[in-house]
Amino acid sequence: MKQFLFFLSFTFLFTCYSEKQSNFDVSQYEGLDFSGNKVILKDLPFRRLAINVYAPTCIPCVKEIPALNYIYREISPDKTLGFYMVVDPYDIVTDAEPTASFEELYPKAKAIMEKEVLAKKIELPILIMKKPFRVSQGDGLITGRPETLLFKTNPLILYYNFIGPISEESELKLIPNENKVKFFKLMLGGA
Repeated sequence: MKQFLFFLSFTFLFTCYSEKQSNFDVSQYEGLDFSGNKVILKDLPFRRLAINVYAPTCIPCVKEIPALNYIYREISPDKTLGFYMVVDPYDIVTDAEPTASFEELYPKAKAIMEKEVLAKKIELPILIMKKPFRVSQGDGLITGRPETLLFKTNPLILYYNFIGPISEESELKLIPNENKVKFFKLMLGGA
């Protein structure tokens, strides 16, 4: 009888154990880089991934670029950490119709961001995101800009969301001492 109860308990533990799954539909997040290559976030080879949500019209987004570049340079040697700047084409293409296809908006969004990279000296790789990724005040995961989302991978799970700029410090020598920068690096796993 004891063996039967042990077997039953053991079987129950394994059949009721739920497998880790992505949350907030983030497993569906994908975009195109400037070369038109599809990048599926859940398939990236990193153990941790950060994506910074950007828009050219967002003043705090622009102000945090020096800190983002600093963090990107700091974590780049660690090939287990990834960091991308991402944009919602429906957010940055000002004349975008809500019914416009991604294929229509991608070239416009790409042109906008190529100018931004040059003008603002952005060092992070850029992704133009496809649906279901959206910047949407009120009914989505990403409600504004800037936001920087941190993910664990395998499966892709959102574990932290920095709302607002990580730092607006523009003086490079002061950025490493910013508390939010230190906290971000610690949370990402590259302290």
